[in-house]
Amino acid sequence: MVLPRAPIVAELGQQLALESRNFTPQTLVSGYMNGYFPYPTPSSRIHWQCPPQRGCIPIEDFHISRSTKRLVRQQKFEVRFDTSFEQVIRHCANRPNTWINEEIIKVYVQLHEMGAASSVETWLDGELVGGLYGVRIGSYFAGESQFHTVPDAGKVALAALCNTLRDNGFMLHDVQFVTPYLQQFGAIEVSSSEFRDMVTNAVIFPAKWPST
Repeated sequence: MVLPRAPIVAELGQQLALESRNFTPQTLVSGYMNGYFPYPTPSSRIHWQCPPQRGCIPIEDFHISRSTKRLVRQQKFEVRFDTSFEQVIRHCANRPNTWINEEIIKVYVQLHEMGAASSVETWLDGELVGGLYGVRIGSYFAGESQFHTVPDAGKVALAALCNTLRDNGFMLHDVQFVTPYLQQFGAIEVSSSEFRDMVTNAVIFPAKWPST
């Protein structure tokens, strides 16, 4: 069930409604479709955020550095989609002060099994060395986290994602917050209200995703 869309003045009510529900794949989809994303507190309680400024990478205007393009052409890394989703999310969690707890892993893996969450992976000599994961609803992709154990493996995964979204009919690439790393790829900020409108438009249109 998707929570009803509401004016900005009702955002607190939407947030409270989300936080009153059990954390399930259905709640996740409802949250994303209303412009929110989950973020556990230090007590592991799930908190839903919809920051006033939201980070996005423009689908048709992303940037890839010359060095990353060269790596892609050299095919140093093998890029795969959805072959090791749980491994990717566990690698992303393997860092100090991670917000990705076991509850998050469990529910996102369930969402992946339902076909609404995906991973982009970089492999080197048969070993998973980089990747990212996110949620897919229609032509909306919500990026969550990424990792690398070998230099540049994460950049190649993100470049592969950007190219895939552009080439397969996606309309919105959500990255939550703009960081210096994401600015390299052309990330920009939009207002919360503009972002919600973008989500509303994107989720109703289908988009393709590479088959495994």
